[in-house]
Parts: sequence; C-alpha cells; structure tokens
Amino acid sequence: MGAGPLAGELSVESLHWELAQPVRGRKPVYADIVSLETAPPRIAGKLRARVVLKNRGPLAADGILLRYCLLARLAPVRSRQDGVWALPFLIEEKRVAKVGPNQLFEVSLDPSASMALPFNRYLRRVYASGFWPDQLKLQVMLSPHRGAVETIATQEIILPVTK
Repeated sequence: MGAGPLAGELSVESLHWELAQPVRGRKPVYADIVSLETAPPRIAGKLRARVVLKNRGPLAADGILLRYCLLARLAPVRSRQDGVWALPFLIEEKRVAKVGPNQLFEVSLDPSASMALPFNRYLRRVYASGFWPDQLKLQVMLSPHRGAVETIATQEIILPVTK
C-alpha cells in the first residue's frame, strides 16, 4: 500500500457474469447473464466475470491483489442426477494498480485466459469423462497483506448452466 492501509475501506462491491457472442473482426460486446445456456462440449460465446471494487476511504488504494477461483458442479451427461461440487479447476490472481478515493473500479476476470488450464480445455476434459457442469461458482477475495485488513472476506456468485 502506498497511500496507507486499506483498513476495511476497499471491498468487493459486486460480482456479475457476462457473455459475449464473438463476431469475426470485431471486439466482443458483453452482456450480463444470470444463467448460461450451453450444448456440450463447449460454451457458445465468451464467458467472463466482472468484479466491482469500492474504495470507501479518503485515500487512494494501490497495489491491490485480487485472488479468485472457479469451481464447477459436475453432473453426469447422460442422466438427470444433480451435480457434485468439484475442487477448483482455476486459481488465479489479478493485480489492480489503483482505486481512487470514494470510487468504484471494474475488473474483468477471463477464465479462458488462464495459462495453467484454459476454461474450454477443462470443459473438453470433463465432457470426455462423461460429465458437464450444471453450475459454475466464482469465489473472489482481496488478498490480505500486513496492516491492510483485520478479517478476510470472500464473495461468491453461482451461475446455473442449462443444456
């Protein structure tokens, strides 16, 4: 922290899921979604999450590290059984340089940009083993650091997936 400790002044205000339908040669246009309609073995469109950070303090917050993970509730493809939450398949972090005093700041999290295991490759693996997600869960937290916060708070959002 350059301007002083967060001391509970920076928080995750909201989480949203967004989907864009890619058009060749154009920048994707994202729209908020509350559920994801899909047909295995892939998701039609580009999925991302939008995180809104809020700085309630009088000083700018800088050097922010946002940590997040993505989980899937996996259900058998050929039956109507409810899914079971699997371990996180994506654990990443994103740096945010600065959030001004009394300001909101939007951060986009793109699961397909992961270097370790891109989202579409994970979906192909899961489908090849006979499963498909019926829900996706994103968990987000501001990474704690010395003098910043007294408690650790995580937020999550669940996205239902329909076939």
